[in-house]
Amino acid sequence: MKNLKEILISSAALMLIAAIVTAALAGTNALTKNTIAELTEEIETAARMEVMEADSFVKGTVAVGGHEQVYYTAYVEKTVVGYVFTTEAVGKSAGLTVMTGISHLGTITGVKVTEDNETAGYVQKVTKAGLLDSFVGKPAKEMKVGTDVDAVSQATKTSSGICEAVNKAIAGYEAVKEGEADGK
Repeated sequence: MKNLKEILISSAALMLIAAIVTAALAGTNALTKNTIAELTEEIETAARMEVMEADSFVKGTVAVGGHEQVYYTAYVEKTVVGYVFTTEAVGKSAGLTVMTGISHLGTITGVKVTEDNETAGYVQKVTKAGLLDSFVGKPAKEMKVGTDVDAVSQATKTSSGICEAVNKAIAGYEAVKEGEADGK
């Protein structure tokens, strides 16, 4: 009987502690949610500025391959200068996120890896070797590693994944331009 009483008291104490910790975490989340969202938006806008020179960006969506793709229209003053797409692909590992800027005339203005789960050093290797810069100035047409851009030795899968992500951005650009032509 004494053991049962001790177990019940211990269980009640643990439940109370868990409830207090949960309430504290929920309160912290509620207090910091807006600040975190603002900081995330600032970081994402800074990354967009690295691939497309613009004064402002306006979020939009376009249907590509049966799913909605988020993109940003880039403006200088009130003139559209291009679009920024964030796409995902698989390199050596899953989780390669690439931001691509494409001018309104259809030229790639910049490519940046914003997130990756690649083997340590692979993204730095392809960046240092100039793979990301090799896309800049090229027309927004489907690209192939080995034909349009060179793979980086010992990071071939990462190179191919980045090219795949750029191609997804190009598909998004084509869908946006098609929608504009259709008056959407």
